[in-house]
Amino acid sequence: MPLVVPGINSKGSGDQKSEWMNKLVGKKLSESASDSTNFAKTDLPKETRVIEPGSMVTQDHKPDR
Repeated sequence: MPLVVPGINSKGSGDQKSEWMNKLVGKKLSESASDSTNFAKTDLPKETRVIEPGSMVTQDHKPDR
C-alpha cells in the first residue's frame, strides 16, 4: 500500500482532486465505516460513480459529477 503524506510527498495544492487522492489512495472501498485501510462508500459525494475493473461504462456527460 503506497504511503501518501499530505504536504510531504504530495503537492497539497488545495484543489479537490489532490484532496480526494490523499483520502483514497491505498485504501479499499467498503460498506462499513472508514478507517486506516478502508474508505466508506457513504463518505463519498452524492453523485459519485464507482467503476470497478472490467466494468462497462458509458461516456455520458454530467457536469455536476
